[in-house]
Amino acid sequence: MVFRFLQSIFAATPAPSGKSDATLIRAAIERVVNGTDPRLRFVNHYQRILWHGVERSVEHVSTLIDSLPPAFEVSKREFTAEPRLRALFASSEHLREILSFGPALEQYRQQHANALPAVLYAALGVDRIEKKVLGVDLQGDMLRRDVAQTMVNFRNHRLAFLTESETETRWELKKQAFDYLIEIALKRLISIRTRREQLEREQRHLLQKQARLLKSAKLGLEPLLETGSPEVHDPATIDRQLREVRAELDQMRADSATIEDHLERVASTLREPEQHLRMERVTFTLDHMNQKVAPNSSRVASTLAFDDTLLGDDRRFTTLLVRFPTSEILPKPDFFEEAHRLLTL
Repeated sequence: MVFRFLQSIFAATPAPSGKSDATLIRAAIERVVNGTDPRLRFVNHYQRILWHGVERSVEHVSTLIDSLPPAFEVSKREFTAEPRLRALFASSEHLREILSFGPALEQYRQQHANALPAVLYAALGVDRIEKKVLGVDLQGDMLRRDVAQTMVNFRNHRLAFLTESETETRWELKKQAFDYLIEIALKRLISIRTRREQLEREQRHLLQKQARLLKSAKLGLEPLLETGSPEVHDPATIDRQLREVRAELDQMRADSATIEDHLERVASTLREPEQHLRMERVTFTLDHMNQKVAPNSSRVASTLAFDDTLLGDDRRFTTLLVRFPTSEILPKPDFFEEAHRLLTL
């Protein structure tokens, strides 16, 4: 659970100096340590080592979320007038279903004793899929077939961070973005530990190999214990193999991560938050079928701008701030009543 102190770190109004309050940065540092490896506190001056990275991450996520456009209304009433809604949702009923049925609204109801305000604010995440197809197109007076076209579809709509104000929703987004960076730092530590376990297994294998080589070299009392005909071994080959084994073991010891190494990796992750979390404004022109057209096309179309969230190098989704009247929420379906109705038809 995110600590309440992060509310002050991500205040709507930044400190006059442009930097976050020192007391709150210390609290955020403790959040990072608790979320990654509490043993980092054993390192002298761990707060000083983490300070710059934590401050950079806090400022980065604040800047990103503050750059999102104001929340716009998502409702059946606005569906016809707002081209973004027509692009995002298949129909006004589809829109209402997304608002009405999902874990975010259910969680909000549980936390607020089913009392809903007149308007709710939320963050909407949705995957944008662009697909190349062949279709027909009117070029001048001629209808051409097998014309390359790009269709844009939005799917996997996810409503999150429902609150009673836009400020609160932005704050929730900032908290989760900061925690995402902590998660990235933790995953890096886990990968180190996994690699270390692998090296330890390799080390045991190499030690066993070393023991076999020593035995085959007939060192120690081995010649006295030999009952059969002694095998002939090339001393130069045995010596080379032993040197290779020792070199590998020495390299493993040099690569073994310490708590200080863990702390530095966490700090380096937080010093470069833009490597793990970014936003990108994308603009394209769509017709009523969500087909991409040129901005200067004579066809009826709308030029739309969306903000994409990029996580690392392989995850992208569109993020929007929305508001909607709770009167748009559909009643929960009564499955028993519907089953009875179908049985009595």
